[in-house]
This record gives sequence, C-alpha cells and structure tokens, in this order.
Amino acid sequence: MNNQKGVVFPMVLIIASVFIMLMILMIDQFIIDKRFYKEVEESLVADHLVHLAVKEVTAGWEEDMPEVFQGDITYPDGAVRYSLLKHDGRYAFIEFSSTTKNDRVGRIVIQYDKEAGRVVEWIEKQTG
Repeated sequence: MNNQKGVVFPMVLIIASVFIMLMILMIDQFIIDKRFYKEVEESLVADHLVHLAVKEVTAGWEEDMPEVFQGDITYPDGAVRYSLLKHDGRYAFIEFSSTTKNDRVGRIVIQYDKEAGRVVEWIEKQTG
C-alpha cells in the first residue's frame, strides 16, 4: 500500500469530473430538445387551426360562393382570420391566418374551385 503515493484521490477527481461534465451535457441537450418540441407543437397547432378553419369556411359552399367575405373563427387553442383575396371566374383565392394562444402564426392561401366545390391548391406562406 505504500507504493500508491496518492494516486487514488486524483483518479477519483478525474472520474467524478468526467461524470459531472457528461451530466451537464445531457441536461443541456434535454433543455434544447424540450424547446424544439415546444416549437414543433406550436407549429402543428397553428397548422391544425388553419385546417379546421378551411374545412369550416368551405363546408357550406357549392357553387354559390359569396362575392366578398372575411371573418374570424375562434377555437380553444387560438383564432383564425380569413379573407377573400381574389375572385375571378371559376377560382377564388382565400387567405387564412391563424394565431395560437402563444402567438405562433400560420398563414396559407388556398385556391378554391367553385365548380368542383373543393380546394385545388394549398400555398403555405412564410411568417416573419
């Protein structure tokens, strides 16, 4: 036992330091992942609100679509504002903008075919 001359204590410090550094890295990664998942959740909620609003707004239309319209729809997770952008012949372009409770914004423009009574094109817009 006299041959060790103080080797155990430095080895314990090195192993403990490595363990503590790994633990700190794991906690940091957990926090980053948690923020990322919260952002994804907010984005999906904003997208879902827009999908709900498109279904609700276009549900009553067949061929007699109103010439001018706009409005707001409120849901438990946020609100959606919609307005007619362009109305020519067979197609109408309608913009939907959703805002979640945590101020996440989602915007789309749909191209609605009045004769077919369905959405033809779905254009997602970048938000600031």
